[in-house]
Amino acid sequence: MLTLSFNTIPELARVLSMLGNEQRLAILGSVSGDAKYAREIAEELGISRPLVNIYLKQLEKLGLVEATSRTSEEPPYLRRYYRAVPFELVVNTETIEKLRRE
Repeated sequence: MLTLSFNTIPELARVLSMLGNEQRLAILGSVSGDAKYAREIAEELGISRPLVNIYLKQLEKLGLVEATSRTSEEPPYLRRYYRAVPFELVVNTETIEKLRRE
């Protein structure tokens, strides 16, 4: 399990901001079981495919989703499938105070 960590208050704020978006959380929930490609996620959640792609790239950059490429017998023949990485986030006043002092 991935434990999200941060070294500064701005880093913590960035993680919280990323997770504070309902659509990003819905995407994480969608790919927490089975791996899916962007069009599947977009249709399931009613979010535009370009926006799903943007959010998936952001979540991948944070390490919250992993992507693999697979071939398909129908177009598009190469698809990127995304799966959520199990993670844990612990934020408490001690953590915030420690970051503030550093």
